[in-house]
This record gives sequence, structure tokens and C-alpha cells, in this order.
Amino acid sequence: MSSKNPFAPSRLQLALAAAGLCVLHISAVAAEDVGGALSTVEVKATVEKKRLGDSVSSGALGRKSELDTPFSTKAVSSEEIEDRLATSISEVLKYDASVTAISPPISTHPATIQMRGLRLDDLNGYKINGLANINRGTEMPLEMFESVEALKGLTGYMYGFGSPGGIVNYVSKRPTTSQSFSAAMGYQEGGAIKEHIDMGGRLGEEGDFGYRLNLLHEDGDLKQESGSIKRNAAGVNLEWRVTKDLALTYDAIYQRRRSVGGTDIIIAPSFKVPSPIDGESKLNSIGAGSDVEYTLATTGIEYVLAPDWVLNASYRTSDSTRVYKKDQYYITANNGDYKDRVTSELHGYHFDQVQATVNGKFNTAGLVHEVVFGVMSQNLVSTSSVATPKTYIGTGNLYAPNIMSVANINYSGGTYEDEATRQEAVFASDTLKLNDSWSVVAGARYTRYSDVAYSTKGTVTASYPANKTTPTVALMYKPAADTTLYASYVEALEQSASAPTSTLNANQTFAPIKSKQSEVGVKTERSWWNATASLFSIKRGAQYTNAANVFVMDGETKYQGAEFNTVVQAAKNVSIEGGIMLLDATLENAAQGYSGKRAVGAPRRQASVQATWREVLPGLALHVGSQYLGELPMDAANVNTLPAYTLFDAGFNYRHRYFGKMISVRANISNIANRKYWTYYQENYLNIGAPRTASVNVRVDF
Repeated sequence: MSSKNPFAPSRLQLALAAAGLCVLHISAVAAEDVGGALSTVEVKATVEKKRLGDSVSSGALGRKSELDTPFSTKAVSSEEIEDRLATSISEVLKYDASVTAISPPISTHPATIQMRGLRLDDLNGYKINGLANINRGTEMPLEMFESVEALKGLTGYMYGFGSPGGIVNYVSKRPTTSQSFSAAMGYQEGGAIKEHIDMGGRLGEEGDFGYRLNLLHEDGDLKQESGSIKRNAAGVNLEWRVTKDLALTYDAIYQRRRSVGGTDIIIAPSFKVPSPIDGESKLNSIGAGSDVEYTLATTGIEYVLAPDWVLNASYRTSDSTRVYKKDQYYITANNGDYKDRVTSELHGYHFDQVQATVNGKFNTAGLVHEVVFGVMSQNLVSTSSVATPKTYIGTGNLYAPNIMSVANINYSGGTYEDEATRQEAVFASDTLKLNDSWSVVAGARYTRYSDVAYSTKGTVTASYPANKTTPTVALMYKPAADTTLYASYVEALEQSASAPTSTLNANQTFAPIKSKQSEVGVKTERSWWNATASLFSIKRGAQYTNAANVFVMDGETKYQGAEFNTVVQAAKNVSIEGGIMLLDATLENAAQGYSGKRAVGAPRRQASVQATWREVLPGLALHVGSQYLGELPMDAANVNTLPAYTLFDAGFNYRHRYFGKMISVRANISNIANRKYWTYYQENYLNIGAPRTASVNVRVDF
């Protein structure tokens, strides 16, 4: 990295903080034991039917009830993440029919998903507690979070730059109201073993100081691509209620994650998509893999200015360094022959963000105004290795791969600053409640943006400044307290994609992309079921690889779709959750041979369903689920199409109190039928689908 921020937490600082919190925690527990029985955190048998009344983050609009937002949202709690033994963001959101997994968790690529057929922006599409987060090559440690939220569609006003597909927001675990301590051990088929400690509580006579600490270690082999994983992570969350009106917070995450696996299969339109291979197939060379070190620290202040008026201010800094060697198999024949190109690279990212908002409420002429005013500034500096070899090391066949050593292929020459982006924004919104039934949302964000690319010599190779006002308007109507109808219109800018490494203009940067979205929908919450439905239309500047293998910005892509999601309490102890997305995505006003073609990577149909049966026996719950992904085009000319596939999962959770301690046993099997399939990553790129994998976890709450 070109610079290190003095406020970023070092491994030593996190270790000392963890040790100190352990001492404080043990002291607090001992103090409670002197006064009487230890108060415990009761773990529920399973999560009840999800409610639309639960609050979700709406960015610059603040936290609102899902029922009271004019957008499509999804929230997954930490309990459900644990029950499903999810290990990646794609597994967390796989039961949302609008979400597509496009990167395996052990890939050298970022942990990436699509929403509504659109890939999320790696640098702006993933948030932690509403603030930006670096997602390049970093699979976030899910054990650190209380929930994961997805806001689908354009978020230009709420979060600034980003893909029109939506954003993912990770919500950190907060200090618990009473002393809590849990220890868990998990095993994933293949040999990976995980240990996790989660503790929290409050100190002081009034409990003004709160803390939460999570420690994690995982190491072992994986079934997927016969790979492996080794990671260590720590998370600290502190809160100090200085007065009844003033609170200070500090959050920090550290993770070192090493993985082996994730070979790219690159198929030019001149060759056919080969038949899928076994998910356990080993393709990567000896010595290939990814090593990512990630730190994040956030300080915050919340001050109640007056009744109904709150000031929030935050500063965040983050560093991520990704070192990898990866294989890319370029298909050379329809029988699966390939030539193997190995790349050795370093990418580093340093990120800073400052944001301040004022949320308030007031009445004028009998009308209720909920207003938000804010300012934001963020800077991202990325660095790369100077000499990044891309070496063809041999040939082979997908069904009989030739595994070689790449120990002698390494990046060299140090690092240089290759790109710097800056965003400065001011924003304001007003949610105007006209009466008990009607409300209007109006907001605008003015962003001053710059993106500058540099050569290894430090000279500017490209510069893209942009100043843009992105509006949001929405109308909501409640015919009853449990039902909302809405219509919304949003505009946004997003950072364009760089040219893939397989193209002739590899790594070329482009100007920001403009997008617009219109959406209408309905949400309803009933005693034993709830449902959401929406129709949306997104227009977005297009990028694709042409027949000359040059990545271009040309034309416009139009995404028109419908979503439906429901949760039904089918019986006292049985709940069913399901959804479907229908999507028509086409390229318009592009070069001849491309206009009218389907958008790359966008499926026409996608569906998911999961069912949970609680109290099959006392403390025992069973769950089953399925996801269907329709066929999708792999290239801009629609020559190759990735086949549709369906996956099935099942598992159980058992909870019972033994010797005064709550014991939780969880097990899950993904891809029960061991279906062979390809996953789409980007235009002309494939990865191997994960094989059938069993996992088990035992947790003790002390």
C-alpha cells in the first residue's frame, strides 16, 4: 500500500483489545455469580415467521420498517445464517429469488452476487452498518454480524454510487443487554474445522459501557475443487453511553483469509460450453491460491439534539491487500481442451469515509415531515504490483486436467498507485405524511466524483470527473395499516467496470454509467402470512466484449422484471418462504449484431423456496430448500447460453438445555443431489459449481 492509516487497527491492537475484554467479561460474570444466579441469554427454538414490520437500513433515509419503504428489501438474521450454516454471502441470500451467486467462496475473485440480473459494484455495492466497505476478494466473516440486508434496485440517493441491482448491508453484532458467552465448533465435509467464541455484556453501575467480541479460527481442506481454507478473524464492538443524549461507538474487524481453489474457465463464443464437471475436481496448479488481509475500523457518535432530532457522525478507515496466483483455463476445443494461463498479482485498497447526518421530525399545517440532511466524503486508493506475469504454463483437458507447479511464477517490481477515486456528496430527503393513508418521499443527492487511473510511472492514463444530482421520489398509499402500495423513481451513477483481463484492452477504465429505475409494488402483512410484489424497469448504460475481443461501452441495457416473495405460516410449527423473479433484459441502441440481444448474465426466470418444521420433537427443527436458476446468456452476441439448474438443501437444528447450558446442534447438506453445474462469473467466464457438502456445528451458551 502507498500509505497506512494510523487509525486502522493492527493485529496487536485487536489482540490486546480481545484479551482485555476477556478479562472484563470474566470479572463481570464473577460479580454476577456473587450476587446470585447468572442471567442467561435464552436461545429461541427457531426464528418465527419473518415480519415486514422489522426495520431495515434505508441508507440516507435512515432505518425504517420494511413495510414502510417504497423499495424491495430482504433481511436475513444471524439465527437463520447459523441454522443454515451459511459460509458466504451467496449462501445467506440464496433463498431470495432476485439474487444470483456468481462467485464461489474460495475463488480469487471478490465474493460477488447479482440482483435483478445486475452484478453488484465490488467497491460501492457492499456496506457495513450503512457505510462503504471494500469487497475486492474479501469474503466477509459472517460470524461478526447480527443480520444481512439486501436492498434491491437503484440506491443512488440512499447510498450514492452503486450498481442499479442494489446493495448488501452487513449489520454488526452489538453489545448484549446482559452477560453472554458462547463457544462453537464446526466441521465442513472435506476436513475444515472452525472454532468461534462470541461474548458480550455491559459494565458500570448503569450498564453504560457495552462490548461485544467475536474470535474465529478455521482451517482445513474443502470438497469444492479439492481446495482448502485457513482464516483467522476478530471483531470488536464497543459502546459508551456518555449521557442519556450522547453515545460513542467503535467497531473493528480483522481477517486474514487464505484459500485454494476457484479456477476460471474462459470460453470464447467460437467454442461451446462444455458439460459441467464434478464439483470436487481439482483444476488449480500447485502453489495457486489467494491470501487476503483485511482490516476495518469505524468510530461513531450519536447525539440527541432535541426530541425527535438526532445527529449521527462516523469515520471509517479500511485496508485490504489481496495477493494471489490464479489459473485461467482458456478453452481451445469443444471437447474441453484448454491452455492454462497463470497470473500472479497483488492488489491493495485503502479506503476512508466520513459521513454526518441529522434526522428529525416536525409538523407544519397538520402534515408530518421526517427529514434527513447529510454530508459524505470518501476516498479510495488502489495499488497493484508493477510486474504481474501472465504465463501460459501448459495444456490439458477439463476432464483430465494437467496439474503443474507455479512456484516460480511471482509478481515483482514492488507496487504502484494505479487508481484513485473520490466522492463528495450532500443529500437531503423529506418523507411527508399527508394523512394516515398517503405519504410522499422526496430526496436528492449531489455528488462530486472523480476517478483517475495511473501508469506504473505515475502518469495519468485516464481521468473521469462527474458532478451529478440523483433524485428519488416515491408515493406510498396504505389502504390499511398492514398493507402498503408504492411507486418510486430513482436515478443513479455507478463506477463502470474495467475491461476483463482476457480482453485486448485489459484493465482499461471507463467513465461512470448512468441509470434510471421505475418501480411499483405492494407489501402486506397478515397474521399468518405476508407477501411483497413489484414490477420494475431499469435503464442502464451498457458494457460488453465485442467480436474483436475489445471491452466497450456502447448502447443501453433495459431490465424489465417482476418479483414476488411470500412467507406463510402453513401450520402452527411449519413456515414456508418462497419467491420468483421474471426478467426481460435486452441490449438496445448498440452496434449491429448486439442490439436486441439478451443482457449477459441475466436469467429469464429464477425461483426459490424453503420450509421449516419446528418442534418435530422437543427442541428439534427440520428445514429443506431449493433454488432454481434459469438459463442465461454468456456473451453479448448470445452465442453461448449457460444451462438452467436446480439445487436442493436440507438440515436440522436441535436445541436443549443440559447441565444448565443451552446446547445447539446444527447440520446441513447443500446440493443434496450432487448436481454438476457451472456458475457464471462475468462475460465468457465460468466457475465450477459446489458439490454436495455436509456441515455440522455445535454451540454451547454459557
